[in-house]
Amino acid sequence: MKKLLKSLIAVGLLCVSMSVNAQTTFSTNLSAGTSLCLAFPLQISSITVAGTSAGATTVTLFDNSAASSTYTNATYTTTTSYTTNMTSTITNSAGNLQTNTFVGVFTTTASVAANTNTWPSLAVYSAGASSVSGPFTVNLNTVRGLAVTASTNATLTVNYRRLN
Repeated sequence: MKKLLKSLIAVGLLCVSMSVNAQTTFSTNLSAGTSLCLAFPLQISSITVAGTSAGATTVTLFDNSAASSTYTNATYTTTTSYTTNMTSTITNSAGNLQTNTFVGVFTTTASVAANTNTWPSLAVYSAGASSVSGPFTVNLNTVRGLAVTASTNATLTVNYRRLN
């Protein structure tokens, strides 16, 4: 009886282990511009890019959970220190000109303007007109998700494993 119970537990754990590591295939038609593909952490194992009759295409992959290849840093204020000499000139009661020089470290604030940056790309793939490139075997991990830009219409197929 104990052996049967151990065997059933082993089979159950094996099934759970296989389902956790299961690969999923995602395929989507991309238009020129940026598209959000998957909005969760994942491990990509292979990628296939298919160009349409519109012409050759270049597909760029980004680790992002929004349909954007850029991000913006907001305006912020920074404090800096600088050394300088401060000179003070006075005429005393006897009519003599007196000059004093003081050395000091002073602080000031400066406003840094907002700026827009491009996320670093994970990979770039190309496919000719009406042709298929791939499948490319890769090992790409994302933290946020998968956003993709395409130069022209294309079809993207991704084999992945969800990480969360």
